[in-house]
Amino acid sequence: MYILVHWKPVVLVWGLLSGMIFVSFVASSLLEGKNPFAPGATITQPPAAKTGVAQTAQQANHSHKAARTPNR
Repeated sequence: MYILVHWKPVVLVWGLLSGMIFVSFVASSLLEGKNPFAPGATITQPPAAKTGVAQTAQQANHSHKAARTPNR
């Protein structure tokens, strides 16, 4: 049994929603004073922040190992 779908309204609604999302993205970028089409517009953390967190976690592990006394 085939389910027949009229694709024209589906495509129109999908296109309308996609266009509204795109226009709202461009408008919010312009309101924030950013260029929405600039390359590298994604927000990334600086490399120093990533390594600082990893080093702190490693130092915490080392301090716990040093604080333990062997049970004999």
